[in-house]
Amino acid sequence: MVGGVDLDDAAAKDLETCKTMLEQQHASDPEAKLFLLGSKFGKAAVTYGEPMLAESSAWTTEQRTRLHTALSHAYAAGHDERRAGEQAVLVLQLDPDSEQLIPAMRYLAKAKRVDEAGQLLASAPVPKLAWQESARIRAAVELLPPAAGRDELQRARDAGLKIDAPTTARALRRAGDTAGAQAALGADTTSRAGETGEARQLRLDVAFDAGATQAVADALGDWVRKSGVSAPLGYAYARLIRMDPMAALRPDLLPLAAWLLFFTAILVLSPAIVLFPAHYRGTVRARLGKPLEPLFARIGLRHAWFAFAVLVAALQLVPIARFGRDVSDWLPTLGASTDLQRQLALSQIWATGLALLGLSWVATRLSWRDWLGSGRWRLTWLIPALCCLAPAILGLLAGRHVLQVDGADAHATLIVALITGMKALGGLPLALLMVAVVVPICEELVFRGCLLGGLSRHLSFGWANLWQATAFAALHQDPKRALFYLLLGLVAGWLTRKTKGLTAPFLLHAANNAIFVVTWAG
Repeated sequence: MVGGVDLDDAAAKDLETCKTMLEQQHASDPEAKLFLLGSKFGKAAVTYGEPMLAESSAWTTEQRTRLHTALSHAYAAGHDERRAGEQAVLVLQLDPDSEQLIPAMRYLAKAKRVDEAGQLLASAPVPKLAWQESARIRAAVELLPPAAGRDELQRARDAGLKIDAPTTARALRRAGDTAGAQAALGADTTSRAGETGEARQLRLDVAFDAGATQAVADALGDWVRKSGVSAPLGYAYARLIRMDPMAALRPDLLPLAAWLLFFTAILVLSPAIVLFPAHYRGTVRARLGKPLEPLFARIGLRHAWFAFAVLVAALQLVPIARFGRDVSDWLPTLGASTDLQRQLALSQIWATGLALLGLSWVATRLSWRDWLGSGRWRLTWLIPALCCLAPAILGLLAGRHVLQVDGADAHATLIVALITGMKALGGLPLALLMVAVVVPICEELVFRGCLLGGLSRHLSFGWANLWQATAFAALHQDPKRALFYLLLGLVAGWLTRKTKGLTAPFLLHAANNAIFVVTWAG
């Protein structure tokens, strides 16, 4: 404020006057248009900038580069990743040294054009600043084949740039050089004090890769002292127990042992949320003289509790013990990494196998008649089943399943990666065997055999069926398709009651899974 005049307000008015003059007097001048485009953001920038594309062919290379860069930023601000990426690629074609290199690589990698992304990186000049090159190396590690990050690291070294130890270790680890990654981290003594959680996780991962359980224990102990107990540390501790139980018994790791025991107890006790109220309700009905006829004579609530606890514990604890971290951490790279997909498939095989082993006790409590069914089957019962399968069948006829991998769909990404990993291990037959046969047998035994069978002793069939179907949907952890899983569980439970056995719901479940496998295996 000078002499009663607000200078900021005056400057803003002068700027608007300048913009208006440029639009009126220099409407055809590229520099004026680019200046005005630079003052707009988001949708306004897109609306103003898109018409320039047609006339920009006569502009200079530098002007066209600025136009595509501005549009890329504008599309990105509007969350239009595809168009933002397309513009970024155009920028790189005009200026290989542009800051749009990493956005262009991300777009191409997501579009399954990984080779083109690698060519862009290889043809780009090495930047003069180490932090810029470090960002490129990290992008190569995340998006490109294993050797790409190491190759870019070597280019940086040849150019005389000193890359930080964590980035160096990431590139070497991705390329399979665990010893080199260990050496890089071991030589880094300057950044230990202010080490981020991401850097600590890297140090832990490298130690796991090397099988250095003592280094793993040291890293976990140091992390616990600095930040306390957390779920990621508990997961890593479970993997350490699998690798070296004696190393896991160190006194400074006992807090993690307590966390893991508590986590396991939560999994085992989780069925109580439904089963305790059901038991109380059944007791009340019995005292009122309203007993219920159970679906399966030798299945009660304790069998339901046992079966559900075994399944949940196996599905949760086996991946944790194998990988030492949440599988969802892999989502950004899971679609492009065949090795991760194989590991995921092996984890599922182990988890399902151990679950079936644990469920063998309750499985023997069902007679062959309980498995096959004793009721007469009617063709009209196919109507609800076909309604459940309709989305899958229509998706198959259209060439793709209702579950689509759109990059942000965590559940679909995991399932498709699982099937791809199964195919890599044993081809389509293994994928069909596991996903369309073994998994449905396991889940039908737990949900329709034990959970529905146990609940039907204490609740009316409608409530028992609703509860087991809800648990079935919850187990899949897929909010987008929770209604579909609920409907599938309800119809499967209804078929169990009608046929007095598990074969009909198994066939429904297997058909749904088989359609999904065949569609995505095509």
